[in-house]
Amino acid sequence: MQLKKCLLACDILAIILLLAIALRSHMPAAEKFLGIASNWLAIPVIILLILHILAAKRTTLSEKEQAEGPSPLEVEHLQKRIAEQQQTIEEISDRTRLLLENIGVGILITDSQGVIRFTGLQASRMTGYGRSELADRNLESLFMNATPTFADLVNRHFPARLLCQGKNGEQFWVDLWLSQIMLERKVSYVISLCDASEAVEAVQRRQELIAQITHELRSPLTAIYASLSMLARKDKIKPEDEVSILAVCSRNAQSMKLTIDEILDYSKLEAGKLTLELSPTNIQEIVYQASESVRSLAEAKTLTMELTMEPLVVLADSRRIAQVLTNLLSNAIKHSPRSKALTIAALAKDDWIEISVADQGAGVSDEDKQKLFASFAQGADAKAIPDSSSGLGLAFCKQIINMHKGSIWAADAPGGGAMFVFTLPKG
Repeated sequence: MQLKKCLLACDILAIILLLAIALRSHMPAAEKFLGIASNWLAIPVIILLILHILAAKRTTLSEKEQAEGPSPLEVEHLQKRIAEQQQTIEEISDRTRLLLENIGVGILITDSQGVIRFTGLQASRMTGYGRSELADRNLESLFMNATPTFADLVNRHFPARLLCQGKNGEQFWVDLWLSQIMLERKVSYVISLCDASEAVEAVQRRQELIAQITHELRSPLTAIYASLSMLARKDKIKPEDEVSILAVCSRNAQSMKLTIDEILDYSKLEAGKLTLELSPTNIQEIVYQASESVRSLAEAKTLTMELTMEPLVVLADSRRIAQVLTNLLSNAIKHSPRSKALTIAALAKDDWIEISVADQGAGVSDEDKQKLFASFAQGADAKAIPDSSSGLGLAFCKQIINMHKGSIWAADAPGGGAMFVFTLPKG
């Protein structure tokens, strides 16, 4: 556009100069003046004509180049740019695919009606279905009894905790998030699935623990309250009965203390705040200390305790090992029939010190042996025992022994019953 304006200006100036030269033959009065001027005006006219010719030629060449298309160099540069852009798009696509394949949650993409159009690898693993099996399947079919509907999901708040059923019929809980997106100019939904089975189990265990602790604390508190009420009526209590009533109070208070210590110590373990104070420890003293701490509980069931020990010293936290042994003895007392015996042994074996507690109860099934040391676990007979534990004690014992680099397990006692054994390294 600017070039055309320049050419137009040149043409106008050339016309004016040519008119001025032509006036010299028609205006005698000014002939002398025009004669002089025309000699000077001829030079700009020639220059303007040359510029016009050059500009016209340049315009012609430019129009010719445009008509012929871009040069080979420009084409090569354009092809290079296209290749670079295509490579960038492929890299972004690969990164997106890897992200969807390896992300820790299940990803599904559905259309506006809830029909699955894309399945991530994790979602396939969670449900047990192959990607081709989930393709064109409605999202609702993954939930138990197809509840909630897809319309419910679209309109509800998130996250939603839902019960799903896998291909093999196994049920599991998931936390689900739903987000609306535009894909290929159509409304679609991205579904994120996170396995919530452990969270649901933790909530259930917490509720069971609260109920169990309430029972464990209420029972001894009731006994203590009843005993104190009897002592308050001194006119109806014989002096010789006061000793037995106080023994009942002491025994139940001790049971409450063991339960509370169990809970507090396990909470410290879970929070990573429990530490060991290692020092040379006399195992015989630990065994005597633990047996004396539960003697009143054993006497209440007329149980005897038989000790078999060698003089042994190990590097350990004496307080924590005493807690482990006290817990094992307390469990053995709870699961022992009346008027039976408990056997406590501490012996040296190779590079280890082995300590065991055996009772003459019903024993432990092979299935229970595998799960007793898990948090909140209880044996099959736990509900039949009035003062069964919260299920934290053995989990606590396992953690403490592991911190000492030892081992703990359940076995069958010689002659029947259960035996719990733990080891500590000599060094």
